[in-house]
Parts: sequence; structure tokens; C-alpha cells
Amino acid sequence: MKKKKTAMMLKNDCKVSLKKFVIDGFSLIEMAMVLLVIGIIAGSIFKGKDIVESAQIRSVANDIECLRVAYNNYVVTYNALPGNDKTASSKFAGAGNGSGNSQYSEEDTKKVFSHLYYAGLINSPTFKTPKIGGTYSFVYEDDQLKLKISNGTKGILNKKQASLLKAKIEEIIGQEINIEIKEEEQKCIVIVGIS
Repeated sequence: MKKKKTAMMLKNDCKVSLKKFVIDGFSLIEMAMVLLVIGIIAGSIFKGKDIVESAQIRSVANDIECLRVAYNNYVVTYNALPGNDKTASSKFAGAGNGSGNSQYSEEDTKKVFSHLYYAGLINSPTFKTPKIGGTYSFVYEDDQLKLKISNGTKGILNKKQASLLKAKIEEIIGQEINIEIKEEEQKCIVIVGIS
């Protein structure tokens, strides 16, 4: 009988000693699933950033088209240029008169938004802030009124974003338009012909 007990003890001892060499951990399939989930999350974060950027660019392109339509409606309705309209104060309470000589002065370019606002063509006398940052302002260059999108004297877009904006504007308008992209300090100032 002693032999049987020894055999059982040896057998039990072997079971215990085998368990010491078994290492608990993740299987290869479990590791693959974790890496797959991490990859999906990382991919969606990067794709989400592109989607947000694209939506911001589309918003700015829509703003530009809105201003182009408002400008043209003002010209047709009032037979004058917004900002340059010398009879604006008689048409709209609170509006300042422009020079009326069809050559925009720096003061005239500052009045474009207010004339469009008082005519009911835009919702605010200062318009709104571009979704990409910076501000909208009007400039008169080369005998043409232009909309400038910048952060003061600095650009706000990188080259890729500026090119994407140009393509979106042309897609929305349905024709090629005069768009200048000036690079300053590795950022771009976008200038769009309005008149």
C-alpha cells in the first residue's frame, strides 16, 4: 500500500510542478483583436480631423459665395457699389456714405459690410468669423474689390488648405474665379475677387 501512496504523491507532485511552468497571458488572437481596435480608433481620429477641416473649408467657401451674391444684389438693387455708395445714409438709417466715385478708398472698403447689412443682405455689420480662423476684410486692388481672409497681416492656411479652399469655391460657384494665394511666414492669405 505504501507504493500506491508514493505513486499518488508523485503524481500529485508532478501536477503541481507542471502548473509552475504554465504562464497565464493573452493569446495571439486576443492580441490581434486589441491591435485591430487600436488601429480603428487611431484611423478614425485622423479621418475625423480631415472631415472637420473639410467642413471648415466648405463653410468658408459658402461664406464667400454668400458675400458675392450679396454684393451683386446690392449693385443691381441700388445701382451703386456697397461701401462706395454716396447715398447710403439716405437709404439706410445708420449707414455712412461712401465716396461714390467707383474707386474704393480704404474707408470705402471698411463700409462694405455695413452697407450690405443695412440693405438686409447679410446678418451682421461685421459679418462673421471664418471657421478656419482669422477675419474677413475687403481690399481694393487692381481696380477690383476683393475679399481677404487672413489673421491681420499673417496668413492662416497652409498651402494644402488654401488649394482645397480654391477648389471648393470654384465647385460651389461653378466657374473659375480670381483667387490669389499669398504665402507669408509659411501660411497663406487668400484673396478672392468679389466684383
